[in-house]
Amino acid sequence: MESDIPTSPEVKSLLTRACYDCHSNETVWPWYSHVAPISWIVTKDVREGRAELNFSTWNRYSTKEQVKKLKECWEEVKEGEMPPWSYLAMHRMARLSPHDHTLLQSWAAQP
Repeated sequence: MESDIPTSPEVKSLLTRACYDCHSNETVWPWYSHVAPISWIVTKDVREGRAELNFSTWNRYSTKEQVKKLKECWEEVKEGEMPPWSYLAMHRMARLSPHDHTLLQSWAAQP
């Protein structure tokens, strides 16, 4: 049985808002994701995001992989790579505040 990543409600809310559309099985497909050719791009982005990291199947990763994935998550956020600008252009609520950065850094550093 698959299980979602265990987090505090605050972190879960942040991940849902900024990450889950591409990195979980809980994607919210906006209207434009049903219109070609944009639908092709959105589908590709979600497929690639899930392949790299899927919070909905967290228990499939070994403990070592989980630690590595958390570290990589924080590195991507810290470097401004995630969420990507193309996603932020259409999803303003996914923008990360300084508080969000602090929260994610602390969360990703936990053993």
